[in-house]
Amino acid sequence: MESTETTGGLTRRQHLWIAASIWTLVGIGLFTMGLVFWFHLPYLGFLDTKHLGWGAAALSIGLLKGKIILDRTANRVIDRVDTLQEPNPFKSIFQMFGAKTIALILAMMGIGVGLRLAGVSFEIRGLIYIAVGAALMWSCRRYWVASGQDAAISGAKES
Repeated sequence: MESTETTGGLTRRQHLWIAASIWTLVGIGLFTMGLVFWFHLPYLGFLDTKHLGWGAAALSIGLLKGKIILDRTANRVIDRVDTLQEPNPFKSIFQMFGAKTIALILAMMGIGVGLRLAGVSFEIRGLIYIAVGAALMWSCRRYWVASGQDAAISGAKES
């Protein structure tokens, strides 16, 4: 991890910021839509025991998914960033995520579209969005921490 820059392209830190931003924004978006769909926010129509219990269950499942699956995915992407040599920023972003991660993202998007097309209720989709959004928000911290460590390393070298 001696070099923090790629050859002629984005720096390691820029790659990590891009990944962190994508996961954070998508996570917040899905989580927010999940809350709207499940609890009928902002009207607070369903803040009863049943809805709070199932919402907490979806949140717990999402955090578990983030810890077990998406943390490993984030670690794999962070490790891959160190090997990038692509000068084209768009190509390097695709290389950073790799085929497995892109397939996972496309699968999750496909499931979302499939649920919508199948006519699954807003409430059920809300629970799923809460879980997936929580998982992404949990795991995005890996990217933020890695980009902060990169900044600390480059700051120490300049001193």
